[in-house]
Amino acid sequence: MKITTFLLNIPWTFLGFFIALISLPQNFKFNHQNLVIVAKVKWLWLSSFLIGRKVRGLTLGNVIMLSNAAIDKTLNHEMTHIKQFQRFPLIFPLLYCLDFAKNGYQANKFEIETLGFD
Repeated sequence: MKITTFLLNIPWTFLGFFIALISLPQNFKFNHQNLVIVAKVKWLWLSSFLIGRKVRGLTLGNVIMLSNAAIDKTLNHEMTHIKQFQRFPLIFPLLYCLDFAKNGYQANKFEIETLGFD
């Protein structure tokens, strides 16, 4: 990962870490190879609030939050979102939200891209 990409995503990483901390974390793991924090949390309340449904995982910056409903494939799915954050540093959440507003969750091109990794 380029250092510039990592630095540009720091605000999202801090936000992700903060949200993980207030989502009743059960444990944290650090993936040294990808510089990713993986937090197992009790409840991803943010997704319920924003999109009106429970999800298995959520990625912000270099932080992946996995709910109790997460399955083995969830981490691979969320790692694809990490790669999307690297490809579109700083602006990825905006791009994701715009596509979500236009096409919904199932047809969101950033979710479709992850299907090969589920």
